[in-house]
Amino acid sequence: MNCKLRRLDLLRNGQKSDCELHVWHLDKVKGKRCQRIFRCHQVMLVSASEEFERLIKDPVFKNNKNVINVEDASPTAYEALLLYIYTYEVCNAVTIEMCGDLMLLAKRYKMLDFIDCYIDKLANQDWPMEVILQVFHLASEHNHPALMNLVAKKIRPIATQVLKDNSFLTLSIKELKTLMIILKKEGALSDHQLLESLKNYQEENNIRYNNMEQFQLFVDVTQMFKNVLFEVDGTLVLPEEETVRNSTREAGSNTSFYNGK
Repeated sequence: MNCKLRRLDLLRNGQKSDCELHVWHLDKVKGKRCQRIFRCHQVMLVSASEEFERLIKDPVFKNNKNVINVEDASPTAYEALLLYIYTYEVCNAVTIEMCGDLMLLAKRYKMLDFIDCYIDKLANQDWPMEVILQVFHLASEHNHPALMNLVAKKIRPIATQVLKDNSFLTLSIKELKTLMIILKKEGALSDHQLLESLKNYQEENNIRYNNMEQFQLFVDVTQMFKNVLFEVDGTLVLPEEETVRNSTREAGSNTSFYNGK
């Protein structure tokens, strides 16, 4: 038996374990809080994460008879984390739904290599548009450039559909800016099409002078395009398509890919 399989067997069978990880969660079927217990090995947890080392050194750990109680992510997410700790691979089934929890755990336990490995697995899957937007939200929320790069790769073939889908209109202005940066850089849509989508977004969300804070953020999004003007009430004016093309040609492509600000 090679080393990876031996470590995997130790985790799954709990052989020679000297601590337990209790993951508390709400069982929707039973309608009550339940726990899933993982029998672990302190040396493995400590070697992988300073946060696990801190938890194990905490007096509460000994008082709880070598038990760590957590409830910040699903048992499935913690299982994926533990499998990575023991094998340095994402061994279980990879799903988009787990992404948020896994990013949270990677950040909490300072294991960024874990989420990078998970992202590599995701890259090989086909993503429907609703999944792209879901991961787009996560990448923006967690300010994760590698995941945003993957979103850009996945969004290119369906760029037009993204802007026609109603869920696009629910993005925050910060997310809207990042999406515009991605789509502008990818070049799948013309600047005129992107400006049309911005106008639709403004109308749907009623962004005018009466909400100056939101309006200023929206104006900032439009600054990546040339010759953008506004009506006296703050409504975005669409320039002629030929004007947009000429301005883009003159300006060149100076837009950076991802801005986490």
